[in-house]
Amino acid sequence: MRTKLQIIGTILFVLSAAVLGTIYLAWLVYPLEISFLGLEKVVYMKVADISYNFNILMNYLTNPFASVLDMPNFSSSADGLKHFADVKHLFHLTQGIFILTLPAFVLFVKNILLKGYGDLVKKVIFWTMLTPMIIGLLGVLVGFNQFFALFHTVLFPGDSTWLFDPAKDPVIYILPQEFFLHCFVLFFVLYEFFFWTILAWTGKKNRIG
Repeated sequence: MRTKLQIIGTILFVLSAAVLGTIYLAWLVYPLEISFLGLEKVVYMKVADISYNFNILMNYLTNPFASVLDMPNFSSSADGLKHFADVKHLFHLTQGIFILTLPAFVLFVKNILLKGYGDLVKKVIFWTMLTPMIIGLLGVLVGFNQFFALFHTVLFPGDSTWLFDPAKDPVIYILPQEFFLHCFVLFFVLYEFFFWTILAWTGKKNRIG
């Protein structure tokens, strides 16, 4: 039972780590996204001003002490603010899961990986790695637009506030779907990298043992 809890905790830890890694890396490289996607030509603003507003948004979404979202160059509707508040809650939930499952991951490394019991988790790790590959293939088959809509339907059932009206929430102009596509790709790479590292580690420890 204890081993199962450590495995489940590790899966949740890696999942949350991949999500948080995506959030903070996307925030870090966003200035490059502005130039790559030509967003300054879409909203007729300087790169520095776009980044400034994006930083305010990301600080609101990731900082539990930030309770008000007020972007100086972008107005927000009630629906837009509600959606960002919902996203903020999900981000904080992910942060909480990351912190709470860290001990389980440490015990997993100590009691399973370092003691050479990798065979106990190889099959679980394999299927855990395969699942997002299947989901990614589904996204390719249906197209990212449809996948993106399905993703929001699952996360926000019965809520359509994520469908921004640019006239009421012009911030959507600096958050195009291409940006979110890049975020999904980044998450996939981080997720698979983390689990491949664990899988390689278990194999190495087993050969040593």
